Amino acid sequence: MTAGGPSASTPPAPVNDSMRRLQIGIAGLLTVLLLVGMAGLIGDRARQNAAQEAPATTQMAPLDAAKAGSAPLEELGVQPVSKDQNEVGGVKAPQPAPAVPDLEPDPALARARQSKQ
Repeated sequence: MTAGGPSASTPPAPVNDSMRRLQIGIAGLLTVLLLVGMAGLIGDRARQNAAQEAPATTQMAPLDAAKAGSAPLEELGVQPVSKDQNEVGGVKAPQPAPAVPDLEPDPALARARQSKQ
């Protein structure tokens, strides 16, 4: 290397650039801590509200359970009706469709594969 020539390494970053990066990093860390703290407060508040509303819902639960049944999705039509409700209502559950012969494996192809082995 020559004394007057440019060096192969990059020059160190200016002090202002390092300070700016440090400030941005600290601001980001504080922002994350603030968001985590806010989420914790919201979660605590939701648990408190749920605990306060729980006694009111437990008093109504036996009435709703007897009236509504054990499958609210069936009542909305989202889930198929269960077997015990089929017997009571007289509605038959849908039967699975029969197998389509075109979609079944070809026996001749299975025999050809076995003969190759």
